This record gives sequence, structure tokens and C-alpha cells, in this order.
Amino acid sequence: MVEYNSRETRHKFIAEKFGSYLNGSVLNIGGGGQKHMLKYIQPKEYLELDVNGHPDLKVDLDKSYPLPIESRRFDTVICTDVLEHLEELHRVFQELIRISNKYIIISVPNALTAVRNYIKREEYIGDAGEAGIDVGRYTKFYGLPLKKPHDRHRWFFSYTEAEEFFHKNAQEFGYKILAEYSIGSKASSLKGKVARLCIRYLMGEHAMKDWFCSSYWCVLEKHPHERSEVGN
Repeated sequence: MVEYNSRETRHKFIAEKFGSYLNGSVLNIGGGGQKHMLKYIQPKEYLELDVNGHPDLKVDLDKSYPLPIESRRFDTVICTDVLEHLEELHRVFQELIRISNKYIIISVPNALTAVRNYIKREEYIGDAGEAGIDVGRYTKFYGLPLKKPHDRHRWFFSYTEAEEFFHKNAQEFGYKILAEYSIGSKASSLKGKVARLCIRYLMGEHAMKDWFCSSYWCVLEKHPHERSEVGN
């Protein structure tokens, strides 16, 4: 299964990897407002929330609190590659739990992998702007460009820090981690496989994840007593 390299392929990845959680009512936060996810899933109900475009709910997550959504409203809430953009990450995370009735599908990037670009002096190449001018010289969401960028990551954390965040918050907020998935733990080339084996052997599993895994994914399941009785 191909992982993803764009918003469109990420939608397909979510459907293939987590489709069993997407049959009831689904809210996709940061979905883009064009409902491309519906090419790959057929839920009973599907809404998108975003700050841009033409979503069903146009909301600035950093400014709208609480979110204009009733508690336990959706069976599944999707929030992928969103939290790291928010100043109010912790507050919004709690809102995801509040508005979900069963599951929350989350992904966050491992910012530490951007350090490799600095070490290798590989400048950013992409459609977000000119390296060092519109975006960071070596990475899109970090660095110090000459112009104020349109979007930035507000948080710099590693893969294992993200993993720890969701594990240690589980008891306090009434959920369990149903599934976890890492992007980048496996390599397609021999060189990549050898590099991962060496780091794992010399420095341990956590160091390997922090150096090579680009994103942390998890599925959170709310405890039964936290759910609505009328939920599916």
C-alpha cells in the first residue's frame, strides 16, 4: 500500500488504512472543503470543517472555543496534519474528544526529520514558494524566510514526543489507543533499511523512530461510559 505524498493520496490512505472506523457519521477537520474523501468511503453522514475554502463548517480552530458542535455529535472525527498548525493545540485536542462519540483519527508530523535537510543542506523544493523567501530555506514550515509565510507549524516535537503525548493523556481524557501507525519506519531501498537497522541497534527503537518516521498516526477510542447512548 502506498502511503501518501499529497492531500488527495492522504485521503486514499485514510480510507484504506482506517476504513473500518468510517462507516457512521464522520467529521473531517481540515479536509479542504471539497469532500474528496467521499471518493473512497461511504459513511452514513459526512461533514468537513476547515478555515479555508467552502467547507460545511468554516471555523478558525485557534479562535472558536468551544467548537460550534454538540458533544458526541460524530461517531468518528478525523484530524490529520492539523494540530501542529494551531497555537491552541491542547484545547482543540480536548474538543476533538468532546465532539467524538467513538473514534478520533489523528496524525501529527515528526518535526525532527526536518533537521536532516539542514544537515544535508537540501533546500526546499515545492509549490508553497521560494526557499528562504516565502518559506524556510530547508523546510516548508520552519526556518526564517524573508517574507512572513502564509502558514507555519507552531510546535516542534519528535515522533516519540507525539507518541508519549497521546499515551499519557489517555486516562485523563477517557480514551484508549486502539491503533498506531508510523510513516517512514520501513524503507524501500537497501541503504535506507541498513540505516534504520544501524540506528536501531546503536541507539534504540525510539531514536530510529525520531530520525526516520515522518508522521505519527493513531486511532483513539472513547471509553464506553464517555459515549452517547444514541450513538451508533
